Amino acid sequence: MDYDVIILGGGLVGCSMAYELCKYNLNIGIIEKNFDVAEDVALFNSSLILDGKDVDEDRVFELIRRSNMKLDELSEELDVFYEKVPSFTVYPSKEKAEKIYKRAKERGIEGISLLSTKEANKMNHNIKPSDGYAIYSMNTGVISPYDYATAMAEIAYDNGVSFRLEEEVTDIQDLPRGGIKVTTNKNRYTARVVVRTTFGDKYTIKKDLDTVGPEDIVENMLIEKDFLNEVKHIIKEYKDNGEVITLLPTSTNKLLASLQTTSSKEFSQMKKEVESVIGPFPPERVDIINENRYWTEPIMIDSEYQEDGYIHIQSKNYAVDNVLAALTSDVVELVLQHFKATTNNDFEGKRRKYYRFREMNDEERNEIIQIDPKYGKMICLCSNVTEGEIVDSIRRPMGARTVEGVRRRTGTIFGRCQGSYCLTKVIGILARELHKSPLDIMNDKKDSQVIFARIKEFDSM
Repeated sequence: MDYDVIILGGGLVGCSMAYELCKYNLNIGIIEKNFDVAEDVALFNSSLILDGKDVDEDRVFELIRRSNMKLDELSEELDVFYEKVPSFTVYPSKEKAEKIYKRAKERGIEGISLLSTKEANKMNHNIKPSDGYAIYSMNTGVISPYDYATAMAEIAYDNGVSFRLEEEVTDIQDLPRGGIKVTTNKNRYTARVVVRTTFGDKYTIKKDLDTVGPEDIVENMLIEKDFLNEVKHIIKEYKDNGEVITLLPTSTNKLLASLQTTSSKEFSQMKKEVESVIGPFPPERVDIINENRYWTEPIMIDSEYQEDGYIHIQSKNYAVDNVLAALTSDVVELVLQHFKATTNNDFEGKRRKYYRFREMNDEERNEIIQIDPKYGKMICLCSNVTEGEIVDSIRRPMGARTVEGVRRRTGTIFGRCQGSYCLTKVIGILARELHKSPLDIMNDKKDSQVIFARIKEFDSM
């Protein structure tokens, strides 16, 4: 066999599987069709950690509960952002709020309070007094899922996991004497166990095809904070029309507003929805607005073909960030049933330290500039990202190879100017570090060039 375990998909779940499995003496490969890992993670790199009170399935709630218990330890191990942020969840009626509150107490969720919106308004002026009721929770928080994924990928890579990027699976077959053969557009591999974490009919040994039904959409708006009127809590409001609006303070000190809805919204409509909660704000405070699908595929482990060595993690769901640790742990147990694997005593669980200039004080900044002068050259003025940070994001294990990879790892191009100042500089740094022509630098995937031709020759950009 080429590998003991092949993981299909280098998204958040795939990186988590690689991270957990490399703690054992196993030969692991991960196949990802894109240029980079974690392409499935939301653009804004901030996710709400739920307390589970609004989750209907007890099974999923238990996964959330178990995962939340590990978050403090995991975030410290990976050296990534996680912060507990209290939340208000506003319901349109007292009956709905009481039902959710009763279920939460039955599930043993502590640190929650049932309040009228008038009572909630005294704690947070953004909660408008109405006939509705709110549940205040101290068990919610904010994480940076992209940072989690890349941190786990880096550690997995340093511990011997083989990442096969830009390879798309074209066929999977059982082998007559055990094991599974995986064919990609570039290679053929064999493995004792295949763990599938991604979507697509070519990624399965089953005869039936995957189907995903129609879903809601989510309109997102990233807003620069108004520190005179700062939103200090997570606010989630269920509206009478079925829409749900969520306000989330992000790890980059901004405000992410998300609206779950059934139809697309124009900029002015989305801005009006947000203003209904936080009040009027000038349009120039909006950094980014985008739209994506609101996935609600059931979270489950399909182990029907586990004896054959094929395990499918079904997790195309908005809450996957919340169940990740427990879900991965359960799958690792299934994988280990196929091996007499021992613990990897040489496992290195710490990744190389990274520096974010905007989070450092003056003394720390001067110190890092003395070590590497590139940290003294500002590339992105909107987000305070230096050349040193961009170079580091490229040179790290599993480093960035595209503009989007740099953007997500450092926060550059996320500011108000949307790259009008720094985009060409980022392309120039990528070209220099990867020893490529600027014309060969991709935005995010194959054939996504940012610069298509030169109009004049320069020695450098």
